[in-house]
Amino acid sequence: MLKLGYYNLNKKLTIANDWIYIIDHSIQLGKEKLLLIIGVRAKDLPKDRALKYEDMKIIDLQPVKSSTGAIVYEQLKEASKKTGGPRAIVSDMGSDIKLGVRLFQEESPETVHIYDLKHKIALLIKKLLEQDTKWSEFKLFANSIAKKLQHSTMAGYRPPKQKEKARYMNIEGLVRWGDKILIKYNQLQNSQTKTKDDKQLESILGDIVNFKDNIEAWSEMVKVFKLIERFMNIHNLQQDSYEKFYEFHGDKLSKLKTNQAKELANQTLDFIKEQEKVCNNNEKLLHSSQLIESLFGKLKSLEREQSKSSFTSLVLSMGAMVSKKTTEVLKKALESVNTNMINEWSREKIGTTIQVQRRELYALKSGTKAGL
Repeated sequence: MLKLGYYNLNKKLTIANDWIYIIDHSIQLGKEKLLLIIGVRAKDLPKDRALKYEDMKIIDLQPVKSSTGAIVYEQLKEASKKTGGPRAIVSDMGSDIKLGVRLFQEESPETVHIYDLKHKIALLIKKLLEQDTKWSEFKLFANSIAKKLQHSTMAGYRPPKQKEKARYMNIEGLVRWGDKILIKYNQLQNSQTKTKDDKQLESILGDIVNFKDNIEAWSEMVKVFKLIERFMNIHNLQQDSYEKFYEFHGDKLSKLKTNQAKELANQTLDFIKEQEKVCNNNEKLLHSSQLIESLFGKLKSLEREQSKSSFTSLVLSMGAMVSKKTTEVLKKALESVNTNMINEWSREKIGTTIQVQRRELYALKSGTKAGL
């Protein structure tokens, strides 16, 4: 896997003016973060389906101890030597990346910076829900249910764990739980024969009825952003994305019942209408950086215990994840890359990791004799 990742990272790419970059930093582990750039040419964007790992190329992967706009700018300049100046860069608009892209655009004005749709939707949801006192009450209710059921025989009815970071990007699980718990509570209320556990569960869940109307509104919000995300994932960003969405799904929006869902739909589509102005005639561009976030998640899963302390050479695995793994590609990677090349890359880019230090320590021969 590391050989394939190294091979793809160092493989020569086609110089063209239609490359689309997705760029992001990983979370920090130890003293470092990873700056990852993956890309796809506009002409290679899939038709009638969402983007997959295999559609992408890895362009750059840099472990960094610090990141500023100037550093991101230099990294973008180096990346563009491999592909030519990108037509578009998609990101979550983090401050250092935003500044780095702006500096890069001063020398490459044809490059446009596109704000990841999911992060924008999360901000819109945050604004709506922070004004909703019932949402705060619902989260407290869910936390109390989790504690009451944690070590019981009914632990399967606990809510999903709420994430501290990016929590407004992950409301779907909690809202879906609330909807199902409301159904379960109604079933318990209407049941003629109840076990001891049923009676206890009914008592614990009783306050869910206080959120019935709110859950309906939040569920509609989830349906709205999932509908828009699915549409944009398939059709990408075009000059007429706003109009096309209404052509395909305008009837669904007209049937929305709750004000929060209607407001989210209007604000999200207004954002898309503004974003589509960067597109030229008959041009498709990406709008989402979800793939890169998914790659970071897979890397964390691969690193497991090691990811708690520092990065390892396993970061190269991201280069393997995004490739087309044909027999020919695998053969070339295995023939052209050896273990020494990977070790040298790891020493240069990552340095001596905690794991290496431990191996070296316990490989030392004893300098004293045990007094036994």
